[in-house]
Amino acid sequence: MSNQRFGLHRYARTTDHRAVVAVSFTRSATEEIRSRVSRKWGPSALAWPHRIVTLDTILNDLLAHLLRFGILQWPGGHQELEVLDTWRSHLPTTYTLDKPVLTLNGTRIVTDSVRQARRESFVKPDCFASAVGAGRCTHDNVREVLQVALRIEGVRACVMAYFATTIRSLLVDEVYDANDLDLGVIHLAADAGLVITLVGDPWQALYGFRGARPENVPRLLNRLGFQRSELQTSFRWRGSAAQTLLARQLRGKERVVLPEGEARDVDVVLARQWRLLWDADPHILPLAVRTKTGQFQEAVCTLLLNELAQSTFGRPGIDLVDARTSLGIMESDTLAQLRPHLRNALERLAGQGNLSGIWTDLASTMVAMTPVVPSEGQKRTPRAALAKLRARLEVAREGLVPGMTCHQAKGREWNRVGVRLEEIDEAALLRGLNPTNEAHRALYVALTRARHLSLAV
Repeated sequence: MSNQRFGLHRYARTTDHRAVVAVSFTRSATEEIRSRVSRKWGPSALAWPHRIVTLDTILNDLLAHLLRFGILQWPGGHQELEVLDTWRSHLPTTYTLDKPVLTLNGTRIVTDSVRQARRESFVKPDCFASAVGAGRCTHDNVREVLQVALRIEGVRACVMAYFATTIRSLLVDEVYDANDLDLGVIHLAADAGLVITLVGDPWQALYGFRGARPENVPRLLNRLGFQRSELQTSFRWRGSAAQTLLARQLRGKERVVLPEGEARDVDVVLARQWRLLWDADPHILPLAVRTKTGQFQEAVCTLLLNELAQSTFGRPGIDLVDARTSLGIMESDTLAQLRPHLRNALERLAGQGNLSGIWTDLASTMVAMTPVVPSEGQKRTPRAALAKLRARLEVAREGLVPGMTCHQAKGREWNRVGVRLEEIDEAALLRGLNPTNEAHRALYVALTRARHLSLAV
């Protein structure tokens, strides 16, 4: 649907040379849309200024525009920012009730803190202030600033002018994942005269943890007078009677019992949590590591996993960028120089070498070849993570299938999909799914990624 609409607007007969822009909420979703647009309309469909990006990219552009024109002022006078996914891999943290944030004092952006209900690991305030003063922030910080700034009439007018002069058509995919700020920006774009297309399914709203407000989308539609068109047939499984029936049963809140299979029967295995994938059949290779140890251990294990995923599936691990950042690996050459050591560690793991010895050697290599200086505690052997990797290495490479969470799978599709179900999931399917329950919606997403067949594995 999104790729069709993008192409129609992109190649509409018009002398208007402003951009056609499509946005979604994750990089994986935007990559999937780009791929579909390129296949359907050709690579030239994405020639500048037309683009498909995350909504965070648009928000970054808005803030940069406001800074360049002096509408807002960043500490130190910065007009170009380095925007990070998270502070987690960049700055030291402390366990505290006070979360460092950005806000406004008039039109000046300033650091502040917000008291939380319980202690969490947050960036140290002095480190936060120093990083912000150097022109660095996270996507969440950009959102904090815009959340306050867009209450100012002059800022709103400037944003509308920016939209009106740069974009003619805005397509928002997965709109039910939008939070209040996202919906407010969409409203401003509509007020600026852009042609707006919203695509979404309330059954697939998964981002409550980041403030998604699916119940507010119908209000926006009514307020702006959108014409609505309901998609009756999914292009994903229109050739599969089994998937068509399954989707109808799920949306009808009917009792569902999935056929059972094994990991080797499917192209990918999905679950609501990474833990379910790592604790499952060793034929499943999850594409992210969650060690519950230390940042150094998790980053190094992620590099090991990435090496295995690249050689097996030809694709990187999901957290590779964060791992490189944690270890200070800024250059691709450094990663290339580390690869023989990573391969050697994997070979030793496969050969039943001593876990402590393998880890000690690899950790020493990381310390020697990267700027990271781990604490003694961070050098401890992550036995559980290494043992689970070893179990995957005991399986023939051609027998491994990738595993990922429902959130990572959203917007993607495969021919045959396996789903790891907990008892609570099985009970929900027997009762019928409730679309107001986010866990049920995650289950729905997992069960509708297949073109041909979904199996419980």
